[in-house]
Formats: sequence, structure tokens, C-alpha cells
Amino acid sequence: MIFQYTIIKLLFVGLVFCLSFHSHANDFSSRENFNKLLKGFYKNEIFKCNYINKSWSTGFEQYPYGMVANSGAFKNILVFSNRNIIGTLWPNIGEISLDRGVRKYQLWKKSKNDEYILLNSDYLEDLNSSDIDLKGELVAEYKTYFDDKSLKISIKPWITDFYSCDLIESSNFAKKKLIDIFVNQNDYVKKDFAYREKNPSLFNNKIELIPN
Repeated sequence: MIFQYTIIKLLFVGLVFCLSFHSHANDFSSRENFNKLLKGFYKNEIFKCNYINKSWSTGFEQYPYGMVANSGAFKNILVFSNRNIIGTLWPNIGEISLDRGVRKYQLWKKSKNDEYILLNSDYLEDLNSSDIDLKGELVAEYKTYFDDKSLKISIKPWITDFYSCDLIESSNFAKKKLIDIFVNQNDYVKKDFAYREKNPSLFNNKIELIPN
């Protein structure tokens, strides 16, 4: 009887250990709220959105007003979701720039229907960033619209780029690598700028009206 009790106790302890290990195995960040958000991104679907050579511009300085083609738009954007938050990630090397705020990702909070507003958040590594406040300040002049099939996103307040989206299949390994960009984006930013410096001819920012 004592032997059976000991075996049951050992099995119970082992089960608790396994569950505890599993719960921490997919931790991505030491920031509690940010980590919960990223865990949700990891569990949910990922969409790849491709630029369709169409943007809406309200006009700014020398740039025109109306439907335009934006050569400086991100070629594609990955969209993650967790409840009422979406994360937009630009994975291609070299596409970020100083005029885009030097970020590899943005977080957006749902406002109504398919509309999301930019959530103001720190974006440096854990040691130099405060935790995400999901009830915090929203930046009203930046909005995006997402409905699984399309994405309309304002990287700048005066221009909105249009994308066509498709669900992609990602392995757990690939998901973890992508989510690592959210956590350690500074490392990826350095690689982006190093690539831009070596390949300046690959990047331009022409915004031209689309003929009627």
C-alpha cells in the first residue's frame, strides 16, 4: 500500500513539473503583459499581406493627394492576433527606415468592426522597456483596417497602404523565430540598416498618382 502511494505521489509530482515546464517553455518576454500577448500570437493564426500597389494619400508637402502607388511601402506584412489586439510585423530585411520610426512591428487595438488604432508602447528590449499597457494610450492619427482578407494600414498619418492577405501555415519553430523579432527587434533593426547601407539602390520612396 505504501509502495502504491509512493508511486502515485511521484507520478503527481512529475505531472505538476511537466505542466509547469510546459507553461514556461513558450515564454518569450520577461514583461508579463507583453509575454501573454505574444503567447496569444503564437497560438493563433498568422496572415501574410502583400502590397497591391495602391495607397490612399491625403497629400503631404510634395506628395500628391488621391490614390497613389507607394514604392516605399512594405512589400509584405505579417499580421498576428490575440483577442482585440493585432500585431503587424515587417519581416523583410532592409525595409525599415528612419522616417518609419525604426520599428519592425506595431501593436493595434480594436476600435470598432475591422478598425484598429495604434497602441502606444515601448519597443526596445525587455531591460529598457516598460510592460505593455493594453488599456493605455492610443495614437488616434494612426489606424489600420484588417478583416483576414485585406489590410489597410497607415504607417504614416497621411498615407494608407493597401494589402491583400492570406492565411499562412507556420511550424512552431517558424512562429518562435518570427515572435523573436517582436522581443529583440533592436538586433534586427541593426541588420536592416547594415543591409540598407550596402544596398542603397534597392530602396526608394516614390509616391505617384495612379491614372484614372
